[in-house]
Amino acid sequence: MEYTLEDALETLKDIETEREEEIEQLLTDTLNNGPVTLNASCNPEDVRKKQHKLCISLANQIREEIPKDYPIPNTSDLHFEVLKELEEEVRTVEQLLDKTETYLSEIEDDISFLKSKKEGLKKMKETYLDATELTNNTNYDKELHLLKRIFYSTKNDLYLVVQKLFPNNRNFEKFLEDLTCAYTKGGDDLYVNITPQHLVFVHFLIEADIVMYHRNDKSKVRLMDML
Repeated sequence: MEYTLEDALETLKDIETEREEEIEQLLTDTLNNGPVTLNASCNPEDVRKKQHKLCISLANQIREEIPKDYPIPNTSDLHFEVLKELEEEVRTVEQLLDKTETYLSEIEDDISFLKSKKEGLKKMKETYLDATELTNNTNYDKELHLLKRIFYSTKNDLYLVVQKLFPNNRNFEKFLEDLTCAYTKGGDDLYVNITPQHLVFVHFLIEADIVMYHRNDKSKVRLMDML
């Protein structure tokens, strides 16, 4: 509990009130006691005995009074105690401030470390995405190159077979060109309509697994997938 100068002032005022009440009580007791006069029969020895009895009574009364640990009025005791407590509080606050500053410094270091980690993770993510994209592009390029090579190889082989089976047959070449163009378009445009003059070519290509019929319309065919 904090003990301020206002508390010290209130304590002194309370002590002053108690002392004034004690003085008033002593004055009342004194006034109520009538004066005792010495008669002619009193001698100096009786006076000394009465004085001695009074001193003993006052001493007993002082011993019976409960001591109070109050600062002495008009002295620097109270100021010294208050200043001592204030100095202790100041030292406690300074220690708390030092601990807070140390803790704040640690938090700032942690924040700096986490920011550094965040930047590192961001760079790692960017590097990973770049590597993934590069890998995907590389795989796509390889697959495309392989597909083109297979397509052109199949096309050359088919051309040689056609030349052997149907030499100088422009209708067959034109039909293969139409199938090839349709295959590159995709979707429903993959299929080519079969005319009567194409029937011989279609039967040959079907048996060779080069073309296939439309699943719902036998009057249309398309090239088989290369892969």
